[in-house]
Amino acid sequence: MRRTFKCRVWFAGLFLLIGQSVFGQQELKQEPGYKESLAAIETQLKRGDVGNALNSIEETLAKYPQGSEVFYAKSLLFAQARNFEVAIPAAQRAVEIDPSNLVYGNHLMELYKSEGDFDAAVGLIDQVISKHSDRGQLYREKIMLLHAAKKSEEALKVYDITKGKFGESDTLDVLKAEILMDLKQPSEAKKVLQVWDKKNSPIRQVYSTLSYIYLDEKNPKEAISVLDRGIVNSKDDLLYLDLADAYNVADKDKLAFDYVKKAFESNTVNFLDKHRVMMTILNGKSKLTLDQKQELANLLVLKHPRIPDTHMFKGDILWQKGELAQAKSLFLTTVGMNPRHIDAWSKLINIDLNLNELDEAIQHGNEALSHNPGSPVLTYFVGMAHFIKKDNEQARQYLERALDQSANENGFVQSMIYAGLGDLYHEIKMESASDVAYEEAVTRDSTNVTAMNNYAYYLSVRKENLDKAAEYAARANELEPNSGTFQDTYAWVLFQKGQYKEALNWIERAVKNSEPSAVLFEHYGDILMKSGKSKEAIKQWEKAQTLNDVNSAVDKDKLKRKISEKKYLD
Repeated sequence: MRRTFKCRVWFAGLFLLIGQSVFGQQELKQEPGYKESLAAIETQLKRGDVGNALNSIEETLAKYPQGSEVFYAKSLLFAQARNFEVAIPAAQRAVEIDPSNLVYGNHLMELYKSEGDFDAAVGLIDQVISKHSDRGQLYREKIMLLHAAKKSEEALKVYDITKGKFGESDTLDVLKAEILMDLKQPSEAKKVLQVWDKKNSPIRQVYSTLSYIYLDEKNPKEAISVLDRGIVNSKDDLLYLDLADAYNVADKDKLAFDYVKKAFESNTVNFLDKHRVMMTILNGKSKLTLDQKQELANLLVLKHPRIPDTHMFKGDILWQKGELAQAKSLFLTTVGMNPRHIDAWSKLINIDLNLNELDEAIQHGNEALSHNPGSPVLTYFVGMAHFIKKDNEQARQYLERALDQSANENGFVQSMIYAGLGDLYHEIKMESASDVAYEEAVTRDSTNVTAMNNYAYYLSVRKENLDKAAEYAARANELEPNSGTFQDTYAWVLFQKGQYKEALNWIERAVKNSEPSAVLFEHYGDILMKSGKSKEAIKQWEKAQTLNDVNSAVDKDKLKRKISEKKYLD
């Protein structure tokens, strides 16, 4: 969980922005018309009337082309919309008009960094330094920018200049240590930081970075010792997360959890850091139990009740624990707080489908789409709800629309949609289209085991292209080796290929790893019969008969004939 150094976080307010308003209070023009225009723009923005504010900005600039405050306002608006092509030139113009305004310089710097244009950022910082050469934080910013621009040796030269001009400091040496580590010189970095450790520096990064070096050296004991000192000297609760890392490496799981918990209980550790840790716990390989994960999620809800993702995390864990009704309630809370939370809507609809509450799934899906129009993921889920409900016409409309909307989505989402279409097209007897959809699903995501399994099974039912069916079924079982459903499919493919011995091996695995079903036991009986074990085959067919119900895909009459005639019927 190493928190790498980020200049925009550590030196927030680099250009001393305190006391500056959106339009800049210094040297406002005395022209009454200009002042009235600024006031009108500010009023429109406060009302959220962005369209008219933009019109007012353009009208004001046409009358007052030297209005630096207006160029800055224009840049801010377009930057919020991630339109840097307009935001950057507007910010540049504001800086050109009033180069002494540090607000404008800071804003333009952030735009350059957002675009990854570090050379332009270095050029800008040099301009600012030429006017404010007495400010050490500007030199530190230049060091970071040069390092980000892959000019680390030059950054170290600026470090030497800065140290000579302003003297040594722990913040400056943390910068040097980070650069040395990125240059694969951890021993030198360690020496730099050990000096400040001995001086009891109040800067968290001294201890965090030094502990990382010790952990990389397989020395968790020393890392823990450093962090213990760091907590005392810096009084920064964020170091609890570093301690959790160190105790994890030391295989002290209980202590690791205790320190994560301390960080989550802290009022000074911000939510973004807790969010990052929780994401790692939920999506990575965590040693924590589900109960421990829920304890952390409960703390997030308690400490940050107004942030939707806290309820989302708790819902995820309850879902993993099989407590679907409670998870559903939390996902409803999440989308109630943020109706544009597509992931929460998706999970809510997924639970509806798991609970077989198909009308609710469709209702929630359409409500989600009203807030997130054009979302291929949400459109897909509504289509699948209609498909499970046997409303194939509506299912086709939604799933094909989802595919049309998915051009800019990643391979995982596209694969999911193609797999759904494969299932639908098979159901409505469009077998060629079904095959193409499954092929596309696997092409876009080579780990889509559901698409592989379903494609293999339907090929085996049709007794077509059995070699390909066997290939896909085998791959699905390699990727998910304990799925009884996938084992049953592979057994059935091998059965259709006449490989009865191998088929018997796989169907026996499937029986061990699956819930009892009529289809499974009928397959087992068929394979046993072809393997020369007629008595055992009849027993399995009889089990299938007892489990056969209205929802089963088993042909009741054929099954009855198999039992009475004591033979396999194709």
